Amino acid sequence: MAVQLQGIQVLLPTLLLAAVWVATALDFHQRRIPNRLTVNAAILGIVLQSLIGGPSGLLAALGGLGVGLAILLPGYAVRTTGAGDVKLMAAAGTFLGPFWALVAGLASMVIGALVAVLFAASTIVSRTPKAPWQRYGLMLRTLVSTGRVSYIAPADGEVMGQRFPFAVSIALGTTATLALWWPSLAAQWAG
Repeated sequence: MAVQLQGIQVLLPTLLLAAVWVATALDFHQRRIPNRLTVNAAILGIVLQSLIGGPSGLLAALGGLGVGLAILLPGYAVRTTGAGDVKLMAAAGTFLGPFWALVAGLASMVIGALVAVLFAASTIVSRTPKAPWQRYGLMLRTLVSTGRVSYIAPADGEVMGQRFPFAVSIALGTTATLALWWPSLAAQWAG
């Protein structure tokens, strides 16, 4: 039988938000997210979900971990996201469960894409010599003339080759998920 804890519905999102925003600060300043943070957050999410929901809470936490891993793993495979980002999304998934981990992960990816577009757009305004537009034009001409999709990696110093702290996108996506769908999440955490 699940253990019913008073106030756990407030504790869970508070700890989740603390984890993603601490990770954001570390990623922003150090360009890395420590394993100690992501592993401990994942363990905490699993333990708390198990206390709230018993075996079904444990399954929700493990499902959320899997979804969090799966949603960012392709980005890691093609080197657009770091391993710390993948582990942070997986840790957040342990708190959220599979469905809400998917929602938060998709929100994070949309926010990350908007940030990337802003980076690219900034090259038009600032007339940065290492703008991606020439490279994008060459990829488009290759597609039109050959019918093949061809990827050309960013050149050294090109704005699109610069890494930005994706933990910011994860924190914003997770925060937005909590804020927009709080009643559904609170009901899930009520056990």
